[in-house]
Amino acid sequence: MKFKICTAILALGMAQCTSLNQIQCQHSNWHSFGMTDGNSGKSSSTLNTYIEDCSEFGLAVNSEEWTTGYLVGLENYCLPENGYKQGLEGSNYNGVCSNNKFVKRYNEGYKQFEIKSKIVAIQSRLKNIEYELTKVDNEDKRSLKNERDDLETELMLLRIQTANIFSIQFHL
Repeated sequence: MKFKICTAILALGMAQCTSLNQIQCQHSNWHSFGMTDGNSGKSSSTLNTYIEDCSEFGLAVNSEEWTTGYLVGLENYCLPENGYKQGLEGSNYNGVCSNNKFVKRYNEGYKQFEIKSKIVAIQSRLKNIEYELTKVDNEDKRSLKNERDDLETELMLLRIQTANIFSIQFHL
């Protein structure tokens, strides 16, 4: 029984991500929807999706309420410290903030995200190389060892770059 209830709740939640059903269109708190969308940094075109979804049921969206909530949500989302957090998480930025400080901090965080992602990818490849070295002949070993050396150099440079970024950020 609990499984069925959880499945139903999950299905309802997933439906909200892609489209709205008739009950949601009839009983939505549009201000709250807008605020949630703004807090998430969603594009204002999200409203158009709601309008399309609800028009299928002959229902209207309170665009004014949604917009009011959306603008309140954007005030929270567009804070510079949130920009850094969003970038560091590798989140997509939809260009919804007019605040240049948000964009600057997002770019700083995203640069760190990219570096960390490269480091993880290199570490993974290095592990694979170590495994492959136990399975191949001498000719292939030379090639793998050269690749390993190149990756270790790149990894060292990325770690230095990360240390420099942190040093610059904490001295500003």
